[in-house]
Amino acid sequence: MNDPRSQPSVLSIALAGCGMLRHLDSGQLANVRRARSLEQAPPVLWRLVARYPSIRFDLEVWMVYLRICAIFTPKGETGNRPKLHNHSRRLGAVLCDGGNPDWPDTGESRPAISEQRFAQLLKSRSARRHSLLERSARALMRTFQPHSGVDVGDIAWTLLDLNRSETVRQLSSHYYARLDRAESQTQQLAEATHHD
Repeated sequence: MNDPRSQPSVLSIALAGCGMLRHLDSGQLANVRRARSLEQAPPVLWRLVARYPSIRFDLEVWMVYLRICAIFTPKGETGNRPKLHNHSRRLGAVLCDGGNPDWPDTGESRPAISEQRFAQLLKSRSARRHSLLERSARALMRTFQPHSGVDVGDIAWTLLDLNRSETVRQLSSHYYARLDRAESQTQQLAEATHHD
């Protein structure tokens, strides 16, 4: 069976949307982060609709997607910001390490989004999932490293939830692989310190 993530359309739309955000100034990005209804929808949403008319059936989802990407979009001069999309930084791993590839740099392997909050996200659907994922993105902003990026396709697929079991499997496998690696590092560090 084909992995739905291999379909180019969702990833193409996701990449186009985060690419458009990269060229907005800080005020425009703030407007995207604040938009809560279609009446407040930022121009970038309508530009995305103009380029990909099929998203008009999921406008609210794509507005949440743009809001989350705007939260993650690195600060910097318009157009010269680091790219947000990084396929090697899967969303599940980022939810675990807080967007810090060096985690656990402090020697503490407690995930940025707790296992309990992560489980709530996995169980949620539709508007509840959108809210929990946005809340998680906001919580990660104190640890998120701007140059590390995140797989924006994962964000879109998680919000759209077109294949629920695949979404849960992908997020879980990357979250727990990252947590396991961090716990192993912490344990090795503790053992090395104990033997010294």
